[in-house]
Formats: sequence, C-alpha cells, structure tokens
Amino acid sequence: MNIRHRETFRSAPESEALAAGARACAYLRVSTGRQAESDLSIPDQRKQIAAFCATKLWSMLAEYVEPGASAMDDSRPEFQKMIERATDDDRPFDVVVVHSFSRFFRDAFGLEMYIRRLAKAGVRLVSITQELGDDPAQVMMR
Repeated sequence: MNIRHRETFRSAPESEALAAGARACAYLRVSTGRQAESDLSIPDQRKQIAAFCATKLWSMLAEYVEPGASAMDDSRPEFQKMIERATDDDRPFDVVVVHSFSRFFRDAFGLEMYIRRLAKAGVRLVSITQELGDDPAQVMMR
C-alpha cells in the first residue's frame, strides 16, 4: 500500500452520534488535474469514504462526483443536486460524507450556511479527516 494513500480516520463527535445503519451519501470533488492524480483523486476519496462508512456500518446510498470544480462558490451542478436531494421532504440521507471540508466548500461562511441548511433537514456533514463539533464553542470556531 502506498503510504501517501493511507488515511487514519478520526473518530469525530458528530459521526459517533449517528447509529449503525445510517444512510449516507458521498460528495467527491477535485478542482485540478494535479489533485486528480494525487492522493485526493476521485477514486482515492471514494475508497477512503467507503472504508470510513464501512467502519461505522453506514449504508452508502448515493455518490455525487464533481471533477474539475472549484469549491469557492456553490455553482456546482452535482453539489446542488446533492443538497436538494439531501434536504428533500422524504429525508433520503442521514449524513453527507466528504474527505475533508475543503472538498465540500472552501469559504467558511458558505460552509457554515450549508451545514445549517443540512442540519435543518436532519442531515449531518461529516469529514473523514477533520472533526466538526456541535457545541457552542466549536460552532463559534467554525
């Protein structure tokens, strides 16, 4: 196994609150050709997210893939499809899983806005490499 592709999964507080059997979707994104060829490639993100979900006993129901898209704004078609589906009235997902929050959104304000939009629909955002807490101090830090 190539060491640079090896990932240690953190046990994030928000991921521990989700029970086995949680319904997950993955969001996979690269913005550059260099990322696509490195350890952040779409196949690497997919493999790492699948392994993370397997350890949590979460069911991976959908995947949204955005190659060559910047995360500086939300004008990404697959991102918008995922958000719309995740916030549908039928609540198809319990969690959106990303490799890191920079794959989801690069702007802190945008990240927080979408975290709150998902939370209103009962959906959590979980990064397999970064912790994100819900207590008031951690929300303020975000």
